[in-house]
Amino acid sequence: MGLTHLTDVGHRNLDDDEVEESIKLVFAHDEEEKTNGKMPFMTPEFLSEVIRCAGELTQFSIWALFAYIRKHVDISY
Repeated sequence: MGLTHLTDVGHRNLDDDEVEESIKLVFAHDEEEKTNGKMPFMTPEFLSEVIRCAGELTQFSIWALFAYIRKHVDISY
């Protein structure tokens, strides 16, 4: 239930404006890290695409996403 709630809150709040604002924050943070001499693990371009993908996934219901993951994503440990 916790995972469903977490996903639902993000799902309801991730609109196009939030996607663009999040991407701006990613690039701003990257510039700050570079200024401090740090090298990020993931590029801001990659993180931006992850955020855009999350925004696109909001067109599907949470339960449809979970059903797809259960059926098509091999999660082994």
